[in-house]
Amino acid sequence: MSTETASGRVPEGPTGRQIITFAEVDPGTAMRELHDVAGLDLANARDVGAFGTLEEVDADGVYLEALNIAIVDAPPDRAGALSRAVDDSASPILAVEPEVYVYAFDTIEETTTFEDLETGDDTQDDEVDAAETYVDTATYAWGLKAVRAVPPILHTAPWSGTGIRIAVLDTGIDLGHPDFVGRVLASQSFIPNQAVQDGHSHGTHCAGTAAGIKKPPGGQRRYGVAHGARLLIGKVLSNSGSGTSGQILAGIDWAIRQGAHVISMSLGSAVAVGQTYFVYYEQAAVAALNAGSLIVAAAGNSGWAPVGAPANSPSVLAVAALDQSLQRASFSCVALNGGGGEINVAAPGVATYSSVPVDKGSYGFKNGTSMATPHVAGIAASLAQKTGFRGRALWSELERTAVPLPQSAQEVGKGLAVVPTRRMGIVVQPPTPWRPGPIIDPGPIPPAP
Repeated sequence: MSTETASGRVPEGPTGRQIITFAEVDPGTAMRELHDVAGLDLANARDVGAFGTLEEVDADGVYLEALNIAIVDAPPDRAGALSRAVDDSASPILAVEPEVYVYAFDTIEETTTFEDLETGDDTQDDEVDAAETYVDTATYAWGLKAVRAVPPILHTAPWSGTGIRIAVLDTGIDLGHPDFVGRVLASQSFIPNQAVQDGHSHGTHCAGTAAGIKKPPGGQRRYGVAHGARLLIGKVLSNSGSGTSGQILAGIDWAIRQGAHVISMSLGSAVAVGQTYFVYYEQAAVAALNAGSLIVAAAGNSGWAPVGAPANSPSVLAVAALDQSLQRASFSCVALNGGGGEINVAAPGVATYSSVPVDKGSYGFKNGTSMATPHVAGIAASLAQKTGFRGRALWSELERTAVPLPQSAQEVGKGLAVVPTRRMGIVVQPPTPWRPGPIIDPGPIPPAP
């Protein structure tokens, strides 16, 4: 289903399709249930590959095996039969919910300037000073310093995410960007008639923040947190920055099957005060955790409004955005809803410098909880390398090691997520004992004038 409109704006609300969440059953049982209850025939996403529109498969829907979820296009009478099955204790159908439109969570598409701010004391060691104002330098983006990817004085940052796979589900990536040569292990588009190649810039920017290389060419400043990690790229948003929740689920299903350790999603849809999470997002997140993969998602950019979906799911780690003074960015959503609608951690998300497609300048700035999220994905990759933790254990370690901030948990959760660092051992050399040197004959003394 296309998410483009004549005006170029992202449509809101339901798409008209349904998402069916099943209890833990085998694919055959689930697909037979839909056939028996509503006469719907499904294709397994594992067999058909990319999921774009139902018109692309010879079936009424697709089944996402890793998630026990189906996306179907059922007429009203059949959709009603599916809803009634939820109340049947003998049926494996747990929920029937609408597929909804989603979009990228960034507030500014591109900026070309960065307002220089005065830097504070640059000698912080064991603690992050919330009064410090961070600034880009010629060698690194300010967010890297804030999250300790550029370590404090007398520390090293030996864990760079080496051996860890970060799946970035977004608008794709510029496969021709020199900074990503050899960095993308696998890629897949879930948008009909669009390749993985990023025609937007959002996905390339997020992938760069999560896992950009340590030394960009041409003297560019470093912008990637986990420069040792490798990328899995799922295009779940179109070149206009829009998509559907079904396409996100298909991307999660694919990322799990690709062995992702961290899944970064800078996207979603707004929710109302009091609105609960979608069962299908929660089921997908639990499936990811059970497979050893942690989903981190953007809280949303609606300001003092509830955390958006899917970040409001209990099993998705929700990320808020901070500015250069480590204050909550004014656009960053807050914890107004319970039951998963909390903020878990926060990270830099204002004037964030990273990669963009080469035809858009190769590098640029963006704002948003979208930018905070890949910071946390990179931090999670570094922690995963250091500890060996996966899934729920990795989530706990991210929260445990976060640096508390003066703002409330409603705004920033446990605080600033940070890269693990190691204190450098300082070896004090003993002084060299004094020994008399050789006696040197100065020669005859010249006569006085």
